[in-house]
Amino acid sequence: MRAESRDRDIIAHILRYCEEIGVAHEDFGCSKERFISSTTYQNAVCMCILQIGELVNRLTEEFKNSHPEIPWHKIRGMRNFVAHEYGSLDLEVVWYVAVNSVNDVQSFCRQYLTDSQQ
Repeated sequence: MRAESRDRDIIAHILRYCEEIGVAHEDFGCSKERFISSTTYQNAVCMCILQIGELVNRLTEEFKNSHPEIPWHKIRGMRNFVAHEYGSLDLEVVWYVAVNSVNDVQSFCRQYLTDSQQ
């Protein structure tokens, strides 16, 4: 598989995980209080963040370098934070990422996939 095609497939997978975070928000009412108190809500969001970080690591360096507007290193860092600090996660940070930063990544992925089909 060509690198460009592989990167496109990875971006499509990242988009799906961003959308799954949106579904979790819908299912739980996008409530910070509910997020803080519900391990099920936390697990749903954190698993998606983990997967997004794993996928980012599989993107080619050329792709990441050609899209510096996305903080690829920070996304991978968030994955590491969730994976290695899970028992003592700062849920405020995870919440912020889930309701703010994920939207930016989701928008990028949608636009990239639309542009790459033309």
